[in-house]
Amino acid sequence: MQLTALLSSALLLLPYVSGSLLLDYSAARGDAPGTLGLINLEAARGDKVPANRADLYIKLDKDPKGVPALHYHRDVGLIRAEYHSLKDKTVANTTYYIGYTFSLGTVTDNLVLFQWKEYINVAAQNIPLDLEFNKDVLEFNYQAPGGKRTRQWGKQLTTGKTYHVGMVINTNTNGYIEFYFDGQKQKFDNGSTRVNGQFFTGQADPKFGAYRGEAVVVDTYVYRVQIGTALKDVQEAAGIGGFVTSTTAAPTPTPTGQCTWLGHCLGDKCANENDCDQSWVCTNGVCSTA
Repeated sequence: MQLTALLSSALLLLPYVSGSLLLDYSAARGDAPGTLGLINLEAARGDKVPANRADLYIKLDKDPKGVPALHYHRDVGLIRAEYHSLKDKTVANTTYYIGYTFSLGTVTDNLVLFQWKEYINVAAQNIPLDLEFNKDVLEFNYQAPGGKRTRQWGKQLTTGKTYHVGMVINTNTNGYIEFYFDGQKQKFDNGSTRVNGQFFTGQADPKFGAYRGEAVVVDTYVYRVQIGTALKDVQEAAGIGGFVTSTTAAPTPTPTGQCTWLGHCLGDKCANENDCDQSWVCTNGVCSTA
């Protein structure tokens, strides 16, 4: 009995290990961008771009403060730079927890940073949930089946700051959402910490990045994305419980994985650092590690 009590006490001191983490991306670790899923680049609606190019890319880089980050870049007029995560892997009657750490080089009207995107019943419910700017206010919106997207929560954001977002999405027919901002559970515009609704009518998957807001050059920086089936799975990315992703300058991580931007790999010619894949830089006209 005494031994059992001692073992129980010892287990409580062990760090939490999640058995339900579905996705774990960290720029600080130097994770390959493809860890997030499938890259989605579009110059215009329907004009898909197969790989990174100088005016439209998502690559492992540094933010303006020198912190390792996944850098999303779009020139004026270009519409989409996103990663589609968990493609066709989300299911009904499940609760998903999402943590998302990012900063902004751009704040502009209609810029979408996150989509919970429907892929089967698109006509009824194209984007059940999104994080979209209305001028300089980031709004969490819900589109009920057959309805229009309506604001549920909003907060004014600015460039150059790091933000932590947490989302809880229940995919039951009578489901619910909850929302965390910088580690704190938020009240929605209805005065409650929960909004009930239907957020999954066929196949809804998460997308992270920069969609719409084409009137200006867009740069956003993603540091951490976690998706799981328990709140503890996403504490770091959501900034919950004292877990905060570092945003101080740090050494460039060692790139992992193979170069996916052919012609922009180590040893290839370049004009500037944005011509090089991963976290590589342009040195004397050649992509290099330093």
